[in-house]
Amino acid sequence: MTGKKILMVGCGALGIATAKRLQASGYEVIGARRSISKLPADLPGIAIDITRPETLTALSQHNWYAVIVTLTADSFNHEAYQATYVDGLNNVLNSLESPSSGSSQAPLVIFSSSTSIYHQNNGAMVDESSETLPTSFSGQAMLAAEQQLKNYSGVSCALRFGGIYGRGLGRLAQRLTEGFICPSEPVLYSNRIHFEDCCRAIVHLVDLHQQQVAFAPCYLAVDSKPSLLREVMEWLAVKQGLNIDELQGTEAPVRGGNKQCNNAALLKTGFVLEYPDYRAGFAPFFAEQ
Repeated sequence: MTGKKILMVGCGALGIATAKRLQASGYEVIGARRSISKLPADLPGIAIDITRPETLTALSQHNWYAVIVTLTADSFNHEAYQATYVDGLNNVLNSLESPSSGSSQAPLVIFSSSTSIYHQNNGAMVDESSETLPTSFSGQAMLAAEQQLKNYSGVSCALRFGGIYGRGLGRLAQRLTEGFICPSEPVLYSNRIHFEDCCRAIVHLVDLHQQQVAFAPCYLAVDSKPSLLREVMEWLAVKQGLNIDELQGTEAPVRGGNKQCNNAALLKTGFVLEYPDYRAGFAPFFAEQ
């Protein structure tokens, strides 16, 4: 395994944490982002801008074993999502398949996608076979990016992450301390995955590929308990010592829909969640109480 080279494109918090896990497994990892000065000292970097194809020429000079794409748009609007997730991913894929590419075969590509590609908003259960007709610009951009992966000549996989949490108590806990909670009605399901399990899911797929185990072109990467948002907030409120009756039930989610995401397909590949539900994920923050 040692010596197999992996490129992390869009090397922010998720990319850096995943890179550390891959390094610990013996892979040679290089981070690619616009400002490589923000990378850890022990993570080599390549300065690129995925929106400018001319900056990607250096990528084709390496023999990549895998390329992991964990992008973050600069803004939450149509233009930024199109430039980053659609055009940006297309530029990366083109650079990997260019005639001058140093790879003897097309590298594995793993793309960090989102459950926003699902349009279902009535609490229905969805899986990888469910229809995807997103109406939001974010979901449409993610779906368009996934379509590009299907045309890629090598093995690829889109991990459809739910709401990523676990690097702090996050927005829900903050809104509770500010005096707000979501109403009990209408019922609203939410889906999440712990930050560490995001990293582990990516590494899991790389390891499967290294073992020559085939996997599907996409997986829902969420924990095992789609939960009512009200239930999650009530649990957090109690843990924070707040009186639920004193909270204003006017909190509305900024993003997300109302669906239950089924992670059975990912679990069938042998992946085991470290944090199977929100209680396990948030528990360490209250361990000393």
